[in-house]
Amino acid sequence: MIRKKLGLIFGGVSSEHEISIRSSYFIYKTIDRTRFEVKPIFIDTNGTWYIPNGFESNFPDPLQLKGSFLSEFTSGNQILQDSDKHLLVKLGLDVVFLGLHGGQGEDGSIQGFLEVIGLPYTGSGVLASALAMDKYRSNLLFEKAGIPVAPFVEVSKKEIDVKRFVLQLPISFPVFIKPTLGGSSVNTGPAKTPEEAILLIEKIFVTEDRVFVQELISGTEVSIGVLEKKTGGQWEPFPLVATEIRPKSEFFDFTAKYTKGGSEEITPAPVSQEIMEKLQAYTLVCHKTLGCRGYSRSDFIIRNGIPYVLETNTLPGMTGTSLIPQQAQALGIQMKDVFNWLLDQSLSL
Repeated sequence: MIRKKLGLIFGGVSSEHEISIRSSYFIYKTIDRTRFEVKPIFIDTNGTWYIPNGFESNFPDPLQLKGSFLSEFTSGNQILQDSDKHLLVKLGLDVVFLGLHGGQGEDGSIQGFLEVIGLPYTGSGVLASALAMDKYRSNLLFEKAGIPVAPFVEVSKKEIDVKRFVLQLPISFPVFIKPTLGGSSVNTGPAKTPEEAILLIEKIFVTEDRVFVQELISGTEVSIGVLEKKTGGQWEPFPLVATEIRPKSEFFDFTAKYTKGGSEEITPAPVSQEIMEKLQAYTLVCHKTLGCRGYSRSDFIIRNGIPYVLETNTLPGMTGTSLIPQQAQALGIQMKDVFNWLLDQSLSL
């Protein structure tokens, strides 16, 4: 069998750079080598691309680095001198696996570039990626689709005085605040008073233009994935099982997500069959409403038996212990098969 040539793009300039490296290491090790030969393509935090000359290049284990990942990646591979995103069309790639998270890797930017140059890629397209990254617009769509959503508003740095906005906030405290276009719980958090809200919004405005403010729903935190599998000639989405997340900090922040022992994750979540089925139905609605493709993962808070949707991720974490791999394992699904499904779907478009 002639193997397809696959480019695995990872790293990137977003705050989730390190998580992308860890996810992509797992992807790199898991992809079916009987069908694909893989070229890892690294983007550093400054946006510089590093493309190895050959396939099956050296991918350093990010948990066993002696120096920086960049230094070990470049020293372990022969890097093309003219490495740049515009070189992708000359590499002979059949497909791209997106191992990026957040920012331009998940907001539709890289997806649009790949479509322009004619390279198929894994995951959602431009519109779904952009909508899912935009917390305000995705919540408008979820609300319209009939999924419970906590009251929310958005504030723009260009439109309003922060202090006046907070004092006139139409939502009762406590509230939860995050960048509208942020990811991975960076610069997010609760505000119990107007003073805390003003400080957090002004902090986010240092690097972001829009802030999403939502009533703080306290309850059980869960996350549930969707995969797509070819059935009867069509790619059909199906839900996995939910994972309950018990953060050891006040909420499921960046540290709780990505620090070993930062949270307890229970898969399947110990909820009633009725709640599990409701979560499965809602996550499918989220996936379809945004127009996601291949896979997605939606986060919820359950309060008084009602799951309130928080957001949908179009490129969810893919480390060996990430939530979708946990949920797939609980259903007896191998991640090698999942990656084959994602790549087959991309190649069929």
